[in-house]
Amino acid sequence: MEKYDVVIIGAGPCGLTAAIYALRSGLSVAIIEKNMIGGQTSLTYEVKNYPGFVSISGMELSTKMHEQATLLGAVTIYGEVKSINFSPMNNLIIVEDKEVFANTIILSMGARARTLGVNGESDFIGRGICYCAVCDGAIFKDQDVVLVGGGNSAVQDAIYLSNIAKSITIINNLPSFTCQKILLDELEKIMNNKHNININHNSMVKEFLGTDVLSAVKFVNDAGEEKTVNVSGAFIAIGREPDTELVRNTIHLDEHGYVAVDDNLETNQPGVFAGGDVRVKRLRQIVTACADGAIAATNANSFINQNK
Repeated sequence: MEKYDVVIIGAGPCGLTAAIYALRSGLSVAIIEKNMIGGQTSLTYEVKNYPGFVSISGMELSTKMHEQATLLGAVTIYGEVKSINFSPMNNLIIVEDKEVFANTIILSMGARARTLGVNGESDFIGRGICYCAVCDGAIFKDQDVVLVGGGNSAVQDAIYLSNIAKSITIINNLPSFTCQKILLDELEKIMNNKHNININHNSMVKEFLGTDVLSAVKFVNDAGEEKTVNVSGAFIAIGREPDTELVRNTIHLDEHGYVAVDDNLETNQPGVFAGGDVRVKRLRQIVTACADGAIAATNANSFINQNK
């Protein structure tokens, strides 16, 4: 049997920061991660808004956080959590075929890419349709691609892809971009220097077309005009949804599936905390995820001390 003071589910910025704070408080810590250390942060090409770094790749920042937690004594368990039996000071977590017990738990599973749900999308995932420009952008070097979205992630992807793709057709369902001004300014500079970005506001994807692989995207604007653009790839950047399926029946969630917490970041289950992109909050950034991790770990420590 393995038992820890704190078990953290998810190794993104929230989970890694929580590990560092918990370890510095003298607690034993295990981090469970089913995919990649750093979560979505590790897929970010360039981070420019994290204090202390003018510019750093998401992978490098995630690696530094994990190295720090590991040096302090964190145990990293790779695998998917199959179930959790909540019981204060004796929570049972099944990871693959392993049993792990925890005095407290910090949920930091993050969020996954949201899909469009239109015709052809599911048919071409991995065969032209992608949800991570940093991961898959190089595949479409010197080729024509579509980018769907108009927020921070979409514009960041457009900036990144502008140096890779032959052309980028942006399809945004709103009248204008909703990204930060600094990103919009950078995109405009690129468009002034290059002429490989075509923007279509007030437009929605209607269908993805192709035989074995994606070959075209059909979209329609608010005037009802349909257009079809021939492309080799399509990147979907329309936001994320919380990865809370694991706790859907045991943890209180809001109407969008995000974990509901109190001011201490504690859930309805005593001694179970949540932070980062998985919880209800207004601003989801690396720095706010780190803040959540520090708060959750500090309150987990208090919970343990009160229940010894």
